[in-house]
Amino acid sequence: MMDRLSRVEAFVRVAEVGSFSKAARSLHMSQPSVSKAVAELERQLGTQLLNRTTRQVSLTEAGTLFGVSNAAGG
Repeated sequence: MMDRLSRVEAFVRVAEVGSFSKAARSLHMSQPSVSKAVAELERQLGTQLLNRTTRQVSLTEAGTLFGVSNAAGG
């Protein structure tokens, strides 16, 4: 089980690279583990952070706000 900081790190990496697979490789994790970590973070926050399609991942408005908040140390 991942701690919250690890889940946030997984979310930030997915947002940066735009792909769960690329994020997983850079974090030395499996793609399902990264996907599960982000889903758990979204569940804890009660909101969707990423829009997922079969070809791309993009931030929702909440994801943008969450990322900015965490980048500012908030």
